[in-house]
Amino acid sequence: MKRYWLLATLIPFCVIAMGTYYVSGTSDQKQEFVLKTMKGLESDAAGLRIKVNMDGITTTVSTKGSESEVEQLSYLERLDAESYYEDDLKRLVKEQRSFMRGKNDMNAFYEDDKVLAYVDTEAHNDVSKKQSNRLTISIMGKMDQVESSFQIRTNKKNDEYIGIHDVQVKDQVMKVLVNRMRSDKYPQFYHVGYDMYTIDLTNKSLLNSEQILTAETQADGIRTTTWYISDKGKLGPSEYAIFDRSENKIIDKVESQTVKRNEGLVNREIRVYDIWNGQWRTLQSEPLHSFLMEDNSMGMSIQFANQELSLAAISENKDTHVMVVHVAENKVIRDVQLPLQAIQKEWGRVNYSVVEKDRLYLLMSGRPKPSAAIIELQTGNILYQGEVERKDQNSIGYINANGIEVQN
Repeated sequence: MKRYWLLATLIPFCVIAMGTYYVSGTSDQKQEFVLKTMKGLESDAAGLRIKVNMDGITTTVSTKGSESEVEQLSYLERLDAESYYEDDLKRLVKEQRSFMRGKNDMNAFYEDDKVLAYVDTEAHNDVSKKQSNRLTISIMGKMDQVESSFQIRTNKKNDEYIGIHDVQVKDQVMKVLVNRMRSDKYPQFYHVGYDMYTIDLTNKSLLNSEQILTAETQADGIRTTTWYISDKGKLGPSEYAIFDRSENKIIDKVESQTVKRNEGLVNREIRVYDIWNGQWRTLQSEPLHSFLMEDNSMGMSIQFANQELSLAAISENKDTHVMVVHVAENKVIRDVQLPLQAIQKEWGRVNYSVVEKDRLYLLMSGRPKPSAAIIELQTGNILYQGEVERKDQNSIGYINANGIEVQN
């Protein structure tokens, strides 16, 4: 055994040396970015964060600089940095690491001042494998920090796959909204419908399971499709589930022809489901219906947060249309047309938009550097324009700018 003493001594040293070289090398190659103000006041963009992705790592860029998602994590936390990529998940990992172990589906959480809950679908990373028909319900009381969990069986079929859209808790009753999908041949999935599970947390049992809406139907030459609109306040209490439902004529086209956006559109509406009363209604207003029926060559972004539905139809050929609807009151509270053709011609096509309070935030591509703009909805004035650039002034190279966050 003595002849191996030198090898045993050298192995730990080599491992430490290689690790040090890797960290040092990585540090030397670190690229830092900043959102450089091109027009307006930097203070107007204080809450703006642009998400960029490089080599699979998400970096947040602001007027103050850039911050990688792994910079604030310990070595062990870095191992699952890609799983806990959103700010709320990072916060929960920091506050409740024991409870968060193995839980990373943002839509499957519920949190208020009394309880933290999670619903696990027992899904595989490889969706070609069969998914279990069990749900694992995990609950932790905020006051006593006591954790508990139990399982329920759903009526999911073996060839179906379910994804969770929302979880709500009230008075020891849990509501779980899921999207049920089916695959005839992997990886092609088609949406079957949206189901609501009602779970008794006291007796740890499934009280009810029902399909509240079909995802796609086809009859009399009309195809009806429905898409869920996620609530931006995913973790907290919400009264409603919002759906975008469209009816289109089925148009036969040869391969050389393409179907234009809104071609064959018969009707489009926003449907609202009251989670706790189990009742449906449609947001009825002529301005909203006309807005939904517009021919939007670049599509429409729809977001739901704080009881408000914000819609933005970005166009290169006509004014940009922005509308905000109060869902509970079924009332249009803002309806504006913004002449943004010139800024799009100069700065490039809009690939992401966010309506926040009285402002429209745009992320644009078309220049070598990703750019952002802030427009005041009331006046249509462009308050701010900025570009993402490297702090060392070197070429930015290729980065994928794929999102905007606005922090208050």
